[in-house]
Amino acid sequence: MQLRNVLAMTRKEARTMRHDHALLSSILVQPVLYLILFGLAITNEVNHAAWIVYDQSQTAHSRQLITDLSALTALQAPRFAFSEDEVVDFLRRQDGLAGVVIPWNFAEKLARGQDAPIQILLNGARTASALRVANYINQTATAFSLNHLPARDRSEQRLTTAQVSIEKRYWYNPGLQDRFGLLSAMPANMLTQICLMIAAISLVAERERGTFEQLLATPLSLSEIMLGKMIPYVGIGFIALSMMLTGSYVFYGIAVKGSLLLLMLVALVFMFATMAFGIFFSAWAQNVQQAIFLGFFVMFPSVIITGILVPTDNYPLVISALSHCLPARYFAHALRAITLKGAGVAEVGGDVLFLAGFFVLSLLAAVRVTKPKLG
Repeated sequence: MQLRNVLAMTRKEARTMRHDHALLSSILVQPVLYLILFGLAITNEVNHAAWIVYDQSQTAHSRQLITDLSALTALQAPRFAFSEDEVVDFLRRQDGLAGVVIPWNFAEKLARGQDAPIQILLNGARTASALRVANYINQTATAFSLNHLPARDRSEQRLTTAQVSIEKRYWYNPGLQDRFGLLSAMPANMLTQICLMIAAISLVAERERGTFEQLLATPLSLSEIMLGKMIPYVGIGFIALSMMLTGSYVFYGIAVKGSLLLLMLVALVFMFATMAFGIFFSAWAQNVQQAIFLGFFVMFPSVIITGILVPTDNYPLVISALSHCLPARYFAHALRAITLKGAGVAEVGGDVLFLAGFFVLSLLAAVRVTKPKLG
């Protein structure tokens, strides 16, 4: 082995890399992307979580407690319910994080110097956030007891105050197991990787072999060719999804509470949407290597900022806006809702509509971009 030969090969490869702008850009942008997303999106803090309150007491004490809770940065301005069913519906249909029920005799008990319990209903599908918000509410209730309630004399030696006590109920995950929230949405991560990369690589590989031009010589339109290439990989995606759902049930006891047929329908639309997007961005790749790097560049945000690892309530405004453009966010939401809550079409219909629209737009964009590239 001669050093001169190695250096000559090094110079040749450096020139090749310098002219590969897509590859070079994706490599240089990734460190910045990691810093931004991990620095801003990966956090256990809860910010502006959605919650609802059912105030049966309607007294000065209950209104003051609601005001104190509303001052928490972890919570949004409250929504108000007029029945406990509305509170449960808010947690189930609208993916709220917490519901507070203040009983009718709340102020009466405090006036008599008795401890007054309030009930907190928490969305256990979002385990970490639910635990943190429960802690915030508990601290606020303790501070309320000390700051706003008069002391009462229980003995001649000491003064104490009536306490606002907390009764917590965790819905959809009574055992508060982190794996329930994580594994119920993990198929979104898995299918994103499978569908995005397969679709991108398969089309670029066809172009490299020169067989894509042969397909264009057939009576098939470009959109028909793309759809035909997607369908076999949808079958692979369903096999992978079935394996993951089965494994989650057998090893961790996570059963699908809702309709399995509805879950598969949402997965079908999601896979088509993701593959159409993969074909769209692969039109900018000149070879398989570039397609792989572009795939990782696109796939990374789909894993980090779609609510699979960290609740979307925690994201800053810009990151949250970006996550709303990613199909994996909507699929992860639908997966959790169907698996843990037994949600139906009414709850996940919006997710399906977004995914269907994303598929149509991505397919049209892929056709539009691919035609000039081939010409």
